[in-house]
Amino acid sequence: MLLDEKRTKRTVQVVAVLTSIAFAGVIFVVLGLILFGGGGETVADQQLAEARERIEQNPNDPDAWEALASAQATNEDFDEAIVSAQKAVELAPRDFRRLQTLVSLQIRQGQTDEAITALQAYTSRVPDNPDAFVQLGQLAEQAGRTPLARLSYQTFLRLAPDDRTAEEVRERLDALESGQTTPAG
Repeated sequence: MLLDEKRTKRTVQVVAVLTSIAFAGVIFVVLGLILFGGGGETVADQQLAEARERIEQNPNDPDAWEALASAQATNEDFDEAIVSAQKAVELAPRDFRRLQTLVSLQIRQGQTDEAITALQAYTSRVPDNPDAFVQLGQLAEQAGRTPLARLSYQTFLRLAPDDRTAEEVRERLDALESGQTTPAG
């Protein structure tokens, strides 16, 4: 079982559930508009418009920026979604969930180095989050950055030696140290 796939799938599922909850009310409003003369605007367009309006009302709300990033990603405007997710992280630099949104978007766009940089910045700010270190280790390993992967896995194990994924991390670390590296993802 590979850590990266499990974490990525779980992260995507968590982000999808949170986004679904956040926009459930919006969807009902949009469906009402469509059913009762809302015009040709799609649900995604409406979500995007409402997210932008929310930003205008409160430009320092990280939730609003994350909602905008989600709406932009739904509209497949990933470059803008990354910018919005970066703003959400900037406004709430210690919130790992916001970082997960940014990292997921960056990975989706093939921006692994940028995702690694974002995780490194986060772990500098929040050095006690084991999940950040395991994800950093996975991305570093995939990118062939073995020393960073080793250090990240070691830090994860120091912070969470009894975590349910600790054994898998130990196996990855042993493989890296023995030179038997295979991609974690």
